[in-house]
Formats: sequence, structure tokens, C-alpha cells
Amino acid sequence: MRLSKIPHGESLGEPLPDPDAPGADLPSHLGLARFTDAGFPWFAPVGQRLVTNIRRIVRREMERAGYAEFHGPAVSRVDTVAPAGWLEKYGDELIGFAAPFEQYTLAATSEEPLLSFIGSAGLTSHRQLPMRLFEFREIFRFRDRPQGIYNSRQFQCCLFASLDADHAGYLHSAAHAQRTVRAVLDRLRVRAELVSDPDTGGFEFIFPYARGDRPRSRTIPYHRDASRPTTPEDDIPHGGVAMGYGYAHVPRFEVRFRAEDNRLRTPVMGTYGLGVQRCVLALLEQHRTPDGVALPAEVRPFDVLVTAQGRNPAVTEAAARVYEDLVEHGLSAVLDDRHGASMGKRMRFADSVGVPWRVVVGAESADSDTLRLRGPRGAGEPERLLSPAGLREHLALRAGEEWAGRPVRPVEETGAKR
Repeated sequence: MRLSKIPHGESLGEPLPDPDAPGADLPSHLGLARFTDAGFPWFAPVGQRLVTNIRRIVRREMERAGYAEFHGPAVSRVDTVAPAGWLEKYGDELIGFAAPFEQYTLAATSEEPLLSFIGSAGLTSHRQLPMRLFEFREIFRFRDRPQGIYNSRQFQCCLFASLDADHAGYLHSAAHAQRTVRAVLDRLRVRAELVSDPDTGGFEFIFPYARGDRPRSRTIPYHRDASRPTTPEDDIPHGGVAMGYGYAHVPRFEVRFRAEDNRLRTPVMGTYGLGVQRCVLALLEQHRTPDGVALPAEVRPFDVLVTAQGRNPAVTEAAARVYEDLVEHGLSAVLDDRHGASMGKRMRFADSVGVPWRVVVGAESADSDTLRLRGPRGAGEPERLLSPAGLREHLALRAGEEWAGRPVRPVEETGAKR
């Protein structure tokens, strides 16, 4: 990626404002995300690199856990979502269409279109159970919400579901879903607390976030039982990152399977969601540094930044060749060739989005074919003079290393019994 060829705000490489200030939005400060005038988010190219890496990890862990990926339709008939009660409960928030297409709506979630398909052709025999599926979906809720990727009118989720023969099977799948989410979060190095109810299978993962809306007292295991006692600690704000519960509306969709006794029965469904955008926010919050973030190696947007020192065209061309060579050899590199950006601003950009290695191409590099390699600020790495081949070899060995950020410690899980 060449920074001179992408849209970006002046925030790229600017000193980071106090992220704890009221209304502070870290993704916007870092230049990773913006909002349209209608309040819908879009991710800038650098931010989208982070989102893509998160989705790659989520997909890998979902497939490892035995979930099969599908992709449901973006638009459904109103009659498809009606049996679940969405029109009565969220009718003002769903995005519909004008005549002559008023019978269609943007699908609220994945359950209704999925059940519509499974009911007509997807599930026939008990031998297919447990059936575990997942998809990445954009979800829309057209209501007033704070602007920010934690709560926005359009948000990205990994939605997944389990179908089982009975309630005992569903509880087993719900526990399996919890382990799968935990594996994703561990891979991402996101610290989150599991609040669960083993009797109903309901659960949520919450992370420390002062502007969150999911304290323990509002998680699924609590708010579905008004008599459950709470403490002041249960009302401390947290951010929600994943949840799961039993889906009660399956019978309304006339989904049936033929059981071992040859009778037609209704499966028990669990529906689960992992917020991709909320993973972004949790990563940024938990791996914050004084200058930006130091993201885990598997998710950071780039491993190495290449930049030219000065405005000599020969040096600029040499930097471009170094960048292209690194990309050609499979390294995650970015070229900061922004016109007029100072070296300090370019280094601050690397600090702000967690790029650990920095290659500076100067006049001597263009003449002698040697490159200066710097490590992260404060890491104690000596500056190195390397040939292009030596640079590739060094980065191949060390590009995937973790660098100092905010430590991620395990959080004690909470089991909420009825």
C-alpha cells in the first residue's frame, strides 16, 4: 500500500489526542475509520487491513471448530422475517424499500433467511445434526446511536448458529460456541470476560471499556431473569464483543427433520454473534501505547514501513523499489511516500498503527545499495545497515515478532447460575 495513493485524513501521523477525553473515538483519531453524513461507518484502507486480518483469524478458528461457512442474502421478503416478530419489535429500525418493492427489507440478522432455506431444503435427517454454520454479515439498525464503531447503524458481525435434535444437544453446542469464541479472542489477544448460564446456554463476552453498554447486569444471563441479584460491580460499564442464546422462533418457520424413530421433529437452535468492529475497538483499547497502539503481530496492518529521506527523485524511486521488492517476497509492507510529510510525521504514523520495523532510504542508499533499518521507538533495537537481501532475510526472521504494548492478562470467568 502506498500512502500517497489512498484517502486519508490529516490524523495520519499527527500526535494522538487524549483518548480518554469525553467523546474520544480512537479509531477516528488513528485515521482508521470515518462516518458518512448519514452516520454509517466506513473503514479507510489502513483500517480495512486490520479488519481483514481479524476476519481471517475468525474464519480460521470457526472452520477449525467445525463450522461451515455460508452467505445469506442481503435482502429478504418481509414475510420471511415476520414470524420472528421483528416487524413488531424493530419495525422502525429496519430498512425497507419503496413501492413497488415494499414487500422486501434488508435482512435483520441471519436467522430468518437461514431458517427459510433450511426449512425448505436444507435439513432433512437427524444424521445432519448437529449442524453448525457461520457467515460474515453487515447488520443494519437505523436508530439513533452514538457515532463510533462500537455502536453504529451498520456493523460487521460473524454470525453463527447451531441446530441440534434436543435441548441437551443445544447446551452442548452452546458450550462449544463459547470455546470457539474464546479461541478467537485468545488468538486476537483480546482480554474478555465470559458471563454464562449453563442452564439456558446463554452467554456474553464483555471487555473493559468505560463507554460500553454491556455491564454484567445487562448481559443475557442477567437481563432474562429479573430476580437475579446484582451488586454495584455488576453495573460497571463494559463493552460487549460476543453473545449467544437459544433461538425461540424455530417452530414458526416450520423447520423439521426426520428423527431416528422416523417422526418429524423441530430442531433446537442456538444463535451466536461475534462483533468484528467490536474486536477492532477492543484491540485498540487494550493494546494502546502513549503514541498509538502496538497490535499483535497477527492483526497489525503492516510489519514494515518504507520511506525516503528527502525529496531527491532518485531516492524516492529507490524507496519505491525497496517497497516493491518486499511485497514481491510476501512481506507486509507499506510505503509512506506522502508529499510534504516530514520524517517525524511518518515515524509517528508507524507508531500510531503499530508498524514495528521502519526502513529509511537515503541518498547513500541510492548510491551504495544499503538501507537503514530501525526498530520500534523505545525497543532498544540498534539501527542496522543492510543490503536489500539482508533486509529481506532479517524481516523474514523477525517480522512476526510481538512488540511491547499494553499487556493482555486473562480475566476470571463468571458463571451465572439460575
